Parts: sequence; structure tokens; C-alpha cells
Amino acid sequence: SNSSSSSSIVIIMLSASSRSLSRRCRPWTVTSSCSRKRIVVTSIPTIASHLHHTSRALLSTISFDAAAYFSNSPLSSSSIENNNPAATIAASNNNISIEHQFTRQQAEDQINQWIKNNPLIAPYKAEECLAKLWVTQQEIFDEWTKAEPSSPSSPPPVLITPDTVNLCISAWCYSNKGQIAAERAQRLLNWMENLPASTNIASSSSSSSQFASLLPQPNYQSYALAIDAWAQAAVIESSKGSAATTTTTSTTNSKAIPDATKAGFNCAKRAEELLMRMQAKHEELQRLSEMTNHQDYYPYNSELQPDTNVFNKVLMAWSHIRGGTKASSIRAMRILDLMQELHHHQSSDAPSWQGIGLSKVQPNLHTYKCVIYAWGHASHTLEGPDRAEEILRHMLSISKAGNNLGKEVLPDEECFHIVMKSHAELVRRRGKGDISNADRARQVTDLLNWMELLAVRRTKPKIEPTTESYRIALSAWAWSHHIDAPKQVEEILFRMIRACELNRNKLRDIQNGLGSKDSYTLAVTPETKDFNTVINCCSFARGVGVPKDELDDDIKLSQQLALKETYDIAEGVLDALLSFPYAQPDSNTFAGMIRACVNLLPDTDERDVRVIDIFRLAYQTPNTAVKSSVIPERLQVPAGGGCVDANVLRQLRYAIPTNEYIRVREEYEEHRRKNGK
Repeated sequence: SNSSSSSSIVIIMLSASSRSLSRRCRPWTVTSSCSRKRIVVTSIPTIASHLHHTSRALLSTISFDAAAYFSNSPLSSSSIENNNPAATIAASNNNISIEHQFTRQQAEDQINQWIKNNPLIAPYKAEECLAKLWVTQQEIFDEWTKAEPSSPSSPPPVLITPDTVNLCISAWCYSNKGQIAAERAQRLLNWMENLPASTNIASSSSSSSQFASLLPQPNYQSYALAIDAWAQAAVIESSKGSAATTTTTSTTNSKAIPDATKAGFNCAKRAEELLMRMQAKHEELQRLSEMTNHQDYYPYNSELQPDTNVFNKVLMAWSHIRGGTKASSIRAMRILDLMQELHHHQSSDAPSWQGIGLSKVQPNLHTYKCVIYAWGHASHTLEGPDRAEEILRHMLSISKAGNNLGKEVLPDEECFHIVMKSHAELVRRRGKGDISNADRARQVTDLLNWMELLAVRRTKPKIEPTTESYRIALSAWAWSHHIDAPKQVEEILFRMIRACELNRNKLRDIQNGLGSKDSYTLAVTPETKDFNTVINCCSFARGVGVPKDELDDDIKLSQQLALKETYDIAEGVLDALLSFPYAQPDSNTFAGMIRACVNLLPDTDERDVRVIDIFRLAYQTPNTAVKSSVIPERLQVPAGGGCVDANVLRQLRYAIPTNEYIRVREEYEEHRRKNGK
């Protein structure tokens, strides 16, 4: 913009990827409807021809993607004249600083407002605002450089600080645009890194060091935000498409990794590379600061050193890739090993406070939890659950030794649940017939026993099994389809009931003025679906054992007795549910019981009587379930029908003869008409 001319020029910079706008804006020079203004749309290589100085090519590194956002409100002529560098430099130094400090504060407040109101468009507007500030800043630097010999002690006002650029980077982090946001965030970081070299601050000028201190340089927050952007991109890109599913080729019979998972892997790799660059930058500055001839140009700043928070961001990227692989888990383990190595290296030289060494890199609970999560969700390897359990046991082994921070790295309930779910999920994927499923289910039960033992020891922080802990163990045994599964799920369910009753007794003691409130918790409360899991596990246990064609009469008799014992387990669970004060049966409960009768009992008149008795109990039991807005109305329980829905009627139709079904159905309809009013 030239204040002496009668028209102003607004230059809009386009990156190489902005093809959609270039197709829309033809020809390249577009005249706006506003009077005395001309908009010139140009690309990066030709930007220097529109500026007074050829060194302004640096400005091209800060450009907004006009394909996603196009500003049709350029700077007005009055604002351009007010930001004229010559007029600003001619003013008094105090007024300059106050005026430009106010301008910078206004810009930062505006960026924060954009992030809060519209995070999708905020980063493009923030980059546009940053580009305008940088144009004015360069003009001020040019005028200050010319006037510096006469007044060397008056520094120019600074419009762009690292915090200003960090706001733009954080805008990309909040935009939720995946890889695009991460690339734009890193481009801003690269621009700050390349500023000293591109402006030739190491020249023979006497003001070089002072000029270098005025340029925005990346700090800890800059690298942390850029790494966070790549970590978020890893999760977002891996979630696109069917990343969690795998396809099997007909020739090699091997599982192929989806493209979305590969994209997430590449983003996590970029986050790790940026972390290594941050560590290398810290080490380089530390080395250069020790050289006396570079102390002015390269002052050492220990804040640039990566800490535990930055390492955990990279671990989050590797561990939360959807459809994670063995390679992503190994990369997460490598980051953990690096953190442990840096911690031991820094502990000897780190300052101490009250005898405790202060090291910036210290693996904490979140660190180990990320690595456990990475191995637990490595869906392409069978060793993932075992490796996750090894790390879990390693956490307990180091909780009392080798930790100079005096802080125990004890696993919490979530760490146990991640490992237990990984074992249970492997059982579910392998399906029926795998002999190792029972071993996996036993590992889940062992972890549950371990949690109960830690609850008795009253460790700090307190670790005790929750409802989710027992529920994972129930699912693991139910998915195993093992012959011992009904007995195992029955035992786990009644352990769950005893834990709930124990907690309720503690509550009553506290209400009566006995006991401590610290020992009271309602972490375990069985629900109706937990009872239904046991009933369904029993009802589908018909096919376990020896194939029918290999059975003789004695073996058939023993198998019928075993199936009758399994049915007794299901019936005992139903009785426990009917007497349990904190859960009530629903339609799935009675549908599972009718299925258990059909699958486990011989086809006799006695079985028909049992089925009819269960059906009558179903429509006489009040329904406490809330109507679902997803399930169609015809499939839900009608008014006055108790716990009988379409699924219960379907199981009844297959269980008894037609004449008996018609008779019982008429009884049910008469009961429903009487009680449905």
C-alpha cells in the first residue's frame, strides 16, 4: 500500500495447494466493486514483484488457504494510512509502543474470539491477521534499520511475538481438520525457525543481536502445539473410513492394513520426528551457549527442553491410532525407553529440591497407560494383550524402587481394564472352538483376583474392582464357549453380588455412626444385563463337549446330566435376580430362560410345563424398562404385557406345540387387556 497513490492494493497470497480458488479467480487480476481498490491474486513466486523490497518473500510463508476461506473485506484505506510505517516511526517512541501494543493485543483477542465462536474458520482468519501484522512489522523494521545509526538505543515496537504465532497454531489445533491442520501448524513453526537465517542476522551489523531478539522465535509452547496437532491428526485420519476392520486377501490369507490406519501411522510418525527435532534443537542451543563467541546470538533457554507432557502427546498419537498395529506399539515402547534413558541421564545433573531430583522427563501414570493402550489395541498381533499385561506388572514392580521423585507409579483401575478388555476382545475375535480361549478368560479372572487383593491391601491410590471389572470377566468367559464357562460366570456374578452387599452394609454402618467414610464406595452394583449375560451363557452351552456322532448311551446320559446342571445354574441366577433389590428382570431375561429350556432340557412334557411357567412369570412381572426410541413400537413390550415382547413370544412359539401355544397366548392376551387400561 502506498499512501501517496490514489488507490490501494491488497495482495492475496496463495499456496501451491490452493487450486480451487485459482480456478474460480480468473483472470489473476480481479477488480473489486469498491472504489479506488484493486485486488491482485498472485502466487508465491511472484509476490516479490509487488513489494518494495525483494526480501519480502519471507511473507509468503504466512499465507491463508483461500480455497477454504476467502476474505472479501481487505484493509480499508484509513487503516492502511494509520499503519503507515513512516508516520509511525516519526511519532514519539512511547506513543509507538503503546499504539502497537494495543494493536497486537487487539489481534490476539480477536483470534481468541474466532477460536471460541467458529473454530473451523478461525485458523484461516488468524493467519490472515498474522500476515497483515507481519507486513506492518517488516516496514517498521526497515525504517528502524535506516534510523538506527542516529538513535541506536531506541528499539522498534514489536507487533508479532511468539505468543501471537502460537495463537495461530492453537487455532489449527482446535479446528479438528486432521492432517491439513497439522501441516499448517508446522508451517508456522518452520517460519519462526527460519526467520533468523532468512533475515541475515549474523551479519557484521552492530544491531544484529538486537534485531534477532525482536524476531518471534519458537518456544516450548510452539513445539508442543505443533506436536499436539500431529497427535490429533493421527487419531482423526485413522478414524476415517473402516480403519478398525481388516480385509483378507485370497492369495496370501493375510490381513491387510487399511489406508486410514496407514495415514494415522504417518501422522504419528511426523509427531515423533518433530519431538526429535525439538530435542535436537535443545541440545544444539545448549552446546552453542557454551561457546563464548556465540553467547549473544544463541542464548540458551532450558524451557525449550521437551518434558513429560510433550512425550505423552507423541505416545497418545501412537497409542490411539484406530486399528493400531504391532509397529505402532513398538514405536510407543521406543518412546518410553527414551524417556527412561533421559530421566536417568538428567537426574544426575538436574537441580534438587528438599533432596528430590527435579527432572523434566519422568514417565508417569499417563505415560505407561498410553503404552498399555497401544499394545492392548494392536489388533493385528496376538501378543498385544500379553505385552500389555507385562507392562502392567512392571508398573507395580517399579512403584517402590527406582523412582527418585518419591512418587509411586501405581496402575489404576483403567490400566487393569485396558489389559482385561484386550484379552476379552481376543477371545471374541477367535470365536468358538479355539482351545486357547479358556486360557485367555482365566487371565482375565486372574487380573480380577489381583484387583481384589489390592483392594484388601488398601493401597494409595486405592485400587479396587468396579462393576466394569466384573463385567469384562463375565464377557470373556461367555465369549469363550468353554464347557466350564457357565460355572465360571456364575461364580463371578455371585462375587459381584457379595461385593455389592458388603458395600451396602458399610453404608448402613456409616449411617449408624460406625465405620469410616473413606472405606465406603458403591463401585460395584450388578445390573440386569449382568444377570442376562450368565443366563445367555448357559442357554448357548448346548453344543459344547464331544460331537453327537461320537456319543454312546453312557456318554449321552452324562451329557444330559451336565446340561441339566447348566440349566439349574440359569434358574438359580433368575431366582437371584428376582430377589435382588437393585435390579429387576426384563424381556431379555425371560427370552433367555425359555431358550435355556429348549437347548438344555430333553423334549418332554415336563419341559413344556417349565416353559409355560416361565412365560406366565414373564407377563406377571412388572416391566421397569424405559421405552426405547430406536426399537420399533411393534417389538417393544405393550401396555399391560409385563416383560413379554416380540422376542419372548418368538421363543415361546418355538418351544411348545401349536395347541399349547394358542392356549397360553389367549391367557396372555386376556391378562394384557385387563391390566393395560
